[in-house]
Amino acid sequence: MSEIDVAQEALIREFQELGDGFEQYAYLIELAVLLPAMAEEEKTEERLVKGCQSHVWLALRSENGRFFVDADSDTFIVKGVLYLLKKLFDGQPLAEVAAAKVRFLEETEITATFGPDRQKGLGYVIAAMQRFAAEQAGGQ
Repeated sequence: MSEIDVAQEALIREFQELGDGFEQYAYLIELAVLLPAMAEEEKTEERLVKGCQSHVWLALRSENGRFFVDADSDTFIVKGVLYLLKKLFDGQPLAEVAAAKVRFLEETEITATFGPDRQKGLGYVIAAMQRFAAEQAGGQ
């Protein structure tokens, strides 16, 4: 089992212990403040994830075969999810990020109150991260 899978299992247990979707939603807001804000000059059009209901910016990089992400959003709930994705993927091997099956969103009630557009937007965020990781892993 990869470190990503182990971390994901811990996230799933943590959110399931919180209880219902409302408690999980409130916790996401708490997590949002832990995500370091990107400087305004880093929030460029090139870093903006297309197709998201909220504005989401990703600064993706690889160092020594590992994946790193800085992210920001204009909504607290999405920032909370970005915090969790950063926690899950930051510092992990590129190939593992690229191949990871992100299931914690489905196996908790995190997205239960999200509309289809917001759910689709989070899919675009995860796809952008994994596409970058796959491209970087292929170039090594």
